Amino acid sequence: MREDLYYRLRVVPIHVPPLRERPEDIPLLAEYFLSTYWVRHRRKGETFPKLSDGAIRTLCTHPWRGNVRELQNVIEHVAVLTEPGAVIRPEDLPLTAEARPAVSTNPASLISTLLEESYHVARERVIAQFEMQYLTWLLSRAGGNMSKAARIAGVDRTTLYRLMERHGLQRSPNAAWVVERESTEEAEPASQPQPQPQPAA
Repeated sequence: MREDLYYRLRVVPIHVPPLRERPEDIPLLAEYFLSTYWVRHRRKGETFPKLSDGAIRTLCTHPWRGNVRELQNVIEHVAVLTEPGAVIRPEDLPLTAEARPAVSTNPASLISTLLEESYHVARERVIAQFEMQYLTWLLSRAGGNMSKAARIAGVDRTTLYRLMERHGLQRSPNAAWVVERESTEEAEPASQPQPQPQPAA
């Protein structure tokens, strides 16, 4: 590749972490791929299947060495073979038996991604990323039960609610994972001008 062409194209570099570092994205991507491939491969009107909580937990803990494309292929396979209206279980997912890679103990591998940030900014970003990933894993493991999640984490439920509030997360209404909270704030109606008292004649 021509070096000058590389620098012409490299205007705004964007770092996209691998899927295994974004477990909070996996449930949403899996649901999206499932609906997309179900419509593509099945007859119109056939009842959509549903990913069970166990299947979601399995997807969230898989190492995904093939990144998003691997997840996409797994879900397409499921969409082709699953019966209409079925509940997709962990054993229905065509996943290879891989162990999750150990976290690197080399600090250079982490610091290299934070070179252009100050200490406090980098520290807050790393902590925020950890908290969001931990909450996603925790709620999945507890099946959406906040009391059970608090027992697993060894904290009060109020601590979990406070963390979820801090990161704008909420439990999905129909499954055991967390999603970004939608803004419910509405603009307050403009106050009507009050009539001014008329001066006495």
